[in-house]
Amino acid sequence: MKFPSLNKAKPPTKDDFVEAEKTDNQIQEEQQCTMPQMVTTVVIPQDNNIKFEENKTYITKILTLAGLPLVLRSEQNMIFENETRQEILSLLEENNKIKEDILKADKPIGEEDEYILRIANFHYLTGSSQIAVDMYEYILKRNPDKMAALNNKGVVFDSIGEYDKALGCFNEALTRVPENVHVLSNKGISLYKSERYEQALECFDAALKIDNNYVNALTFKGHSLYRLGKNNDALDLYNKVIRLDHNNAEALYNKACLCSIKGDEYGSITSLERAIRLDASWKDTASHDKDLDRVSIHPRFRKIVK
Repeated sequence: MKFPSLNKAKPPTKDDFVEAEKTDNQIQEEQQCTMPQMVTTVVIPQDNNIKFEENKTYITKILTLAGLPLVLRSEQNMIFENETRQEILSLLEENNKIKEDILKADKPIGEEDEYILRIANFHYLTGSSQIAVDMYEYILKRNPDKMAALNNKGVVFDSIGEYDKALGCFNEALTRVPENVHVLSNKGISLYKSERYEQALECFDAALKIDNNYVNALTFKGHSLYRLGKNNDALDLYNKVIRLDHNNAEALYNKACLCSIKGDEYGSITSLERAIRLDASWKDTASHDKDLDRVSIHPRFRKIVK
């Protein structure tokens, strides 16, 4: 059985937005102030501040419409189109330069925690984990009780195999929000990955008491039960996930594996066929998965995976 990432989404491009109208009076003449025997004061053109805010607003719109959440889930994956990714990075670089000029002039600059959190999440989901961690830590210095920053920092550590650090973040977050379904499930996933299956089940059960249809907790509870040899219970959970989400290729694939182990040839091949139809990447996984050995000699199986 295999357990890949869960969600995929494509964000919109800049063409999805109507460019804000700009008037000529937004561009004002830069003033310079020099005084004898004194250090020259850096004066920031007003349009720099306007541009900084415009970029922030536009980036926030892209990430929000793309479905990028503030609170991350472990094993979450979003695929950004390269054009959109480069556009956001370019805008962030532009804003960093503007920010340097504003700070040199000893002027205040507005970067709310939620905005920084979104940018950190974007960096994590595009492969820049250390940048994301640094930004979460910056938020936590400003606001030590920011649960989302603690949770998301834990998700990053989980993604790179630093499970004890991840658990530290989740435990600290849970002292602030003890009944948060996302944090409980994320903690359970780190425990699962570090092979503490019984403890993981406790977290998933706690999460499911809050939301009994929370797919992440259901899926990884099924994985934990499978690891503990409780295949029937695991199969029941995968079936529930499939009822909640008919297009969940991962649950369908894992159901195929469990049906194969049980000797249910029809159930296994039918579920596998549906999984591959939804996501062709399962074809390669199935071709060398020992859990499918019982059905691998079936002509229909060979037709599916060839």
